Amino acid sequence: MVSTFFINICVMITFMYVSGIITKFYSIRLPFPSLRVQIIGGLLFGIYGTVLMNYSFPLNETTIVDLRHLAVVTAAVYLGGIASIIAGLVISILRIVMFGISSSAIDAGFVMTLIGLSGVYFAYASWSRLTKIITMNLLSISLIFIILMLNTTSMNSLMKVYPLQMTISFVGGIFIYIIAEFINKSNEMLFLLERRASTDHLTNLSNRRQFEKSLQSELQHARDYQKKLSLLAIDIDRFKKVNDSFGHSAGDAVLKQLGQLFVEHARSADIVSRSGGEEFAILLLDCGHRQAMAIAESIRQAVEKYQFALPDGHTIRLTISIGVAVYPDHCDDHDDSDFFEQADRALYEAKNTGRNRVCALPFRSLSPTP
Repeated sequence: MVSTFFINICVMITFMYVSGIITKFYSIRLPFPSLRVQIIGGLLFGIYGTVLMNYSFPLNETTIVDLRHLAVVTAAVYLGGIASIIAGLVISILRIVMFGISSSAIDAGFVMTLIGLSGVYFAYASWSRLTKIITMNLLSISLIFIILMLNTTSMNSLMKVYPLQMTISFVGGIFIYIIAEFINKSNEMLFLLERRASTDHLTNLSNRRQFEKSLQSELQHARDYQKKLSLLAIDIDRFKKVNDSFGHSAGDAVLKQLGQLFVEHARSADIVSRSGGEEFAILLLDCGHRQAMAIAESIRQAVEKYQFALPDGHTIRLTISIGVAVYPDHCDDHDDSDFFEQADRALYEAKNTGRNRVCALPFRSLSPTP
């Protein structure tokens, strides 16, 4: 029994480790992963439970016990109700496929399906994850006890082995919780570090590093699929006066509100970033010159009309200047940096011609091919 328990522990560690890698790949966020993640997770934990079923504990000559239900419990608590149902169904189906149809197989399949359905409630209950695991584990053990009772001719024999089964299942549940929480905390720390590396700490927009990656990727996509791509380079007019007159805390408050204003007036698929200081950039995907100019003008007008609230209770008005560049109309098709440079040149044009305006440079004429 000790060797079998050790094998179960190894199987648990392996599957939880694989699950941890998958959560990094799909960027799972608790407590409500996407439907796709729940389906994939449900299938994975269904296989996990089936593997555990093959490493059962012989309690006596006629009775064995395994920890397959813990896979459904884990799916419910860490992925959601749909994952729980799918895991229960997968285990039930594979039980019949592997060992044939029998009354015990049908009963076992019914119990696993019922456990999976109960996971819908436990997944979204407002309890701690440890409480969910313990409670759902006890419910599962109770349902398994009922099936064992219906399939045994001697209650005395059952009561001799059932306490051991309950103990093994309870220990297994606690062990899974410890592993899952360690993986979850490690992933959350990784997500936090990745977010800090790619996000501006003040506005929560993409930072310059992340924006440059997005720009390179979207430029390549535009080349491959012959799509238009527009870039807005934005600068706050006379922002230094805000810091000088009201302090840097007021400047920070303005930057936060301005970032939110850009997000609200850009399209949902567009990429908004803070390039540094009072400079922002917006990458407009699949967007030509006319539409880009219209969006830029809409943003300029929205900022001009907006009253920025300062920490001391005062409100101020600001204006912005915007430079617009469109790929491939304004830039060298073979030089990624030229795209941003053209938007920056258009921004300087807007600043030098009076501020609070939108400017774009003339289209580049294409030289005839010799």
